[in-house]
Amino acid sequence: MAADRQRSVDFVVEVPAPAVEFNEVYRNFVGSAGYFVANNVYSRLVVYDTGSPAAYPDLAEHWEMAPDARTLRFQLNRHARWHDGQPVTAHDVAYTHLTALANGYHAASFLHDVQDIEVIDDHTLRYVLRRPNAGFLAQLGNLVFAHVLPKHLYEGTDWAINPYNQRPVGSGPFRFAEHVPGERVVLEAWKDYWGPPPRIDRVVLDIEPDLDEAVRKVADGRAHYLVQDVLTFPRLHLAEGATAASLWRKRGPGIAVLGFNHTRKRWNDRRARAGIAHAVDRRALEPLADPGWSEPYAHYLPRSVGWAHADDATAPGFDPELAARLLRESGLTDTPLRLVYMKTFTGHAGIAAALAENLRAVGVEVEVAGLDSPTWSREVAGEADFDLSISGGNMIPDPEITASRFETGGGRNHTRLSDPEADACYAAARATVDQVRRGEHYRELQRVWARNVDWVPLFWYAAYYLRSDDFFGWPDQIGFRVPFWHWGRIRPTP
Repeated sequence: MAADRQRSVDFVVEVPAPAVEFNEVYRNFVGSAGYFVANNVYSRLVVYDTGSPAAYPDLAEHWEMAPDARTLRFQLNRHARWHDGQPVTAHDVAYTHLTALANGYHAASFLHDVQDIEVIDDHTLRYVLRRPNAGFLAQLGNLVFAHVLPKHLYEGTDWAINPYNQRPVGSGPFRFAEHVPGERVVLEAWKDYWGPPPRIDRVVLDIEPDLDEAVRKVADGRAHYLVQDVLTFPRLHLAEGATAASLWRKRGPGIAVLGFNHTRKRWNDRRARAGIAHAVDRRALEPLADPGWSEPYAHYLPRSVGWAHADDATAPGFDPELAARLLRESGLTDTPLRLVYMKTFTGHAGIAAALAENLRAVGVEVEVAGLDSPTWSREVAGEADFDLSISGGNMIPDPEITASRFETGGGRNHTRLSDPEADACYAAARATVDQVRRGEHYRELQRVWARNVDWVPLFWYAAYYLRSDDFFGWPDQIGFRVPFWHWGRIRPTP
């Protein structure tokens, strides 16, 4: 073993999109190399994986929520250090999250309930929420939204041009080493990491826009891991007969949904929304399904969140004659529509194509546009230049994380949906720490979405993980104590 550790161990990850920058607290480029670098360079208070309902420690080693679900107290690990050697303190946490909130940066998407953050001492802080939110921990530990930045390198600067966006200094298990734009990003194990020490020496994120080739590289041993959303059901055949990797799959943490651009008056008419919903023939999506793992889906939350799933809430059923009548009555058949999806989520291309054919069959002309992440950020999230969108995202382990997408004013609510009935359900679910009662409110939320046709569920997707047999420490192998994007526990197999 001593001899093994003397050799440098590289862990090569295939990523389809190049990095723009590495500060995901400021702004987000979904699926880019920067997204995955940030998740391994920076830390957050707690972490969640969709395979576990529990939060696990990161910077916070202990936390507690008051019974009124309005205050949370966090105790930080006193050994935590930044990669430049400075101590990580409660002042860093408060500065990062309050600055993001004050300026509406990306992290505000999941911090919107924070009224104030009180620094009690260097390693203790208290979050004061503006309203009860029993699901706040799930927001705080989800994906890339709540990283902590070094105050001493960001305070007093314009985050838009701070040079550390390109040379990140974090407190995670790996530190930034090299970025060759469009080719690779290299991270090095930080030997002074205050948590469980990394057992791989370097993470090399190889930028491979050819998705077929990315799969082949892992299958034949040229690389060790393939980030999520690259491997979808139509591409599974490329992983068959892999000589150096194994495929692990599970039911996905969310569903592909059809959204309406609610800034456009045409969607104020429920007949228009219902007409679109009735035009959807989910049978056309069956060729995209992996039986037992993914399926065309008409419910509003995955069944896997059993304590909150409403089996009686479904989207309007396929009825092309009714769809055509409702669309004519609402005047929509005379209007060409722009349907957008994000190319990073490769499975959405087939869904978009099938949906466009469904709509053309009932007299609606559709232009389909697949957008990269920066274009989506500008045209969809920023300018609202679309009519319909196909998007996805986590909905488990706590439905509270859907609020940023479907609640009025949500930071990721690119459709600008505003439904007072739905907002009231979210508020009621947050106000109690009793999971049974919370589940009742979330079931009513799904009934509201279905009744008002706020959006349309399309497909419950699968998650595929193609990974090298030469490494161990994947989330499912260690009790889901780290998320799928965190590689600090990965180690070579004996």
